[in-house]
Amino acid sequence: MSIYRRHDVHPEWEPNPWDMKGVAVDAQELGFHERAMKPIPWTPAPWNDFPPSGIFGRDRNWFVSHDIAFYATFEGEDLILIQHTWHGFPDPPEWGLASRQEGQVSAPWSHWGHFPDLPNAWVMPATV
Repeated sequence: MSIYRRHDVHPEWEPNPWDMKGVAVDAQELGFHERAMKPIPWTPAPWNDFPPSGIFGRDRNWFVSHDIAFYATFEGEDLILIQHTWHGFPDPPEWGLASRQEGQVSAPWSHWGHFPDLPNAWVMPATV
């Protein structure tokens, strides 16, 4: 049973995958909130000048195919901020967050859910 009460149609946060249940949902949401309270300085993905060596061990095509709009390294984590091309009910909210330990290129990404609004603590470039 979830400890949070979520609106079924327009939640402020939803898990990834959307049908996740139980304590896994609570852990994912807690992970999101822990990161949402930090002043993470986001960098826009450099579409016109993507580094040949990639970012976080991934090439431009991977960033595009995963709708990654911003990235950051903060407090020992590599983070990606996803901006879904299609968003809003019944699709996921506009934004998604994932992270992994800094520099661990072969490690899987931990997803921290989807959300419609960017956290106030995050430091976004003026273009957002």
